[in-house]
Amino acid sequence: MLGIDLSIPSVAAAARPFSPLSLFASGEQGVWYDPGDLSTLFQDSAGTTPVTAVDQPVGLMRDKSGRGNHASQTSDTSRPLLQQDGSGRYYLLFDGSNDSLSTANINLSATNKMGLFAGIRKLSDSVVGIVAEFSANGGINNGIFILTAPNDAANANYGWYSKGTGLSQVLASPYAAPITHVITGIGDIASDSALLRLNGTQVSSNATDQGTGNYGNHPLFIGRRNNSSLPFNGRLYHFIVRGAASSSAQIAATEAWVNTKTGAY
Repeated sequence: MLGIDLSIPSVAAAARPFSPLSLFASGEQGVWYDPGDLSTLFQDSAGTTPVTAVDQPVGLMRDKSGRGNHASQTSDTSRPLLQQDGSGRYYLLFDGSNDSLSTANINLSATNKMGLFAGIRKLSDSVVGIVAEFSANGGINNGIFILTAPNDAANANYGWYSKGTGLSQVLASPYAAPITHVITGIGDIASDSALLRLNGTQVSSNATDQGTGNYGNHPLFIGRRNNSSLPFNGRLYHFIVRGAASSSAQIAATEAWVNTKTGAY
């Protein structure tokens, strides 16, 4: 009888394509938002009226991570619109005035390491724009992260912040609007590391002391600070937050995935 090792994985299994769901397979906390999946989008915050076409408002975007961290907007005048670019990719358009979404509290207090992956197109550099902020005000609260585009009014830059009890700021420039990027922000409070990557390449870092503690238990705001100020003017193609350390392979695979949804590089 021939001896056959049935434990060897098949070629098909070894080549199984990456899915962001794998980032949450061990219980990691976070979010995965996919504007290209219309089944996750609703025109109202209660989730009763599906989004079925472009130019419709998005009042609820369901989280695909399995953690139930859905993002919503109760005000019908402050909802981003679903749009589609010339290559057929769907995105949420934030008008730079009053559009935003937010979640209930997301408990990241068990980790001091996290990663954010976003596919965006920045349409203006005229005023500071909050792409995402963990807590109502990262300047006041501890255990936060922030992604800005731009970070400073009239400056062609991006900003990334990570904070335990001490704030670390990472800036990258010049990247003048209109411009499209897959942006990765990596934060590690314990190691005092904050990294910013654009289109799969690290462009800036900061080793400033981030103090102590873990990330917090805060709501996540997308498009404005606390649904009230510093509005982002641009497109959001894809968005993932993972409350854990990510390996180089996981970072590269996630960036490549987000780029298929964004077309930045």
